[in-house]
Amino acid sequence: MKINNSTNIEALKAYGATASERPHSTRETGEARQGSASIIDKINISSKVKMFQDIRQAALDAPDIRADKINDIEQRIANGTYSADFGAIADKLLSPNISSKI
Repeated sequence: MKINNSTNIEALKAYGATASERPHSTRETGEARQGSASIIDKINISSKVKMFQDIRQAALDAPDIRADKINDIEQRIANGTYSADFGAIADKLLSPNISSKI
């Protein structure tokens, strides 16, 4: 292969062209025209990803404190009718997958 110092004028013109002279795609519609064919940008989200997004959003929308449960327990403690199920509490604490017992 022979390399010489001559410059390719056409290559310099292409790289040196101003933005208005360069071929460009239409970004407003998301299509790029190349002759008679057009390319459309497209994204597909799988159903599992959509489900995870829905679950995440539901968790973010859920309140940190469930006031209805707290009010119920406070009322039962005040009345003297509350008794904790220590076996159920221990099972949940010692469970390898705590979320399966909730």
